[in-house]
Amino acid sequence: MKKISAPTTAILDQLSGPVFNPDIFRKAGVFIMRNAIPADAIEQWQASWLEFQATQLKESRDINQANPVALSEQLPPPLATMYRHPVFVDTMRQVLGEHIALYNHRFVIKDRFSTGKVFLHQDSCYHVGNLNKCSLFVPLSNANRDNGGMTFHVGSHQLGFLGDAGEINPTKFDMQWPTVTPELQPGDFVVMHSSLWHESGPNVSGIDRILADTIVQAADDPTGKELLCGQWQTDIFYSPVNYIRYFVNSRVLKIIKYEKERAETLRTGQ
Repeated sequence: MKKISAPTTAILDQLSGPVFNPDIFRKAGVFIMRNAIPADAIEQWQASWLEFQATQLKESRDINQANPVALSEQLPPPLATMYRHPVFVDTMRQVLGEHIALYNHRFVIKDRFSTGKVFLHQDSCYHVGNLNKCSLFVPLSNANRDNGGMTFHVGSHQLGFLGDAGEINPTKFDMQWPTVTPELQPGDFVVMHSSLWHESGPNVSGIDRILADTIVQAADDPTGKELLCGQWQTDIFYSPVNYIRYFVNSRVLKIIKYEKERAETLRTGQ
């Protein structure tokens, strides 16, 4: 019979609060900061989002079929740089130390153009560089189970990178991790280790779920985009964009080749 480890179960009631708890985060892989972002910052970001939505997303948006919730359109400056707010840096110092860099910043939304669920996965397998990365999920709307709020498998990051990318089958493991689906409001934000398993259900309420997703890492990682605090701890850098160009042969390149050959076979009937 699969069991939940007692230490993990014991920390479920300690996963959120107005003060970050690095010890709980290390054990759980997730922590929910409550009412931690100043109201003036939230109001500015929400106003910028509403204007952006009305002018750029009213009729349609560029849907990434591989990840429909990921926003592809270019963000206006207030939203494109919101990760620079001191509350995020001050929190991440307790995890990553004094030298912190940006890996990526984007929005993941569930609106009328992308209402479906997101399968259970970990982010580490989609990243380049070192594995010591964390995501900050910042809601500009309420986020809950009804509109596709995120569910976290507490403690699952302790297994590390699982060796492949895609949907995780939790029944194949000898342990079962407890789950939480926190209700988030503007002013809250979630800190998540990039190896933590997470998923989200469909948006059945019709109320948009708007989340900023910022990935940060130690400043010794050669994939850093921007220094957020401290000093660079590396003098070598490379871009994680279109990383398959770094390979002569790989699993991804084989899949691309297979899909092209399959499409050609379907087209020609041969």
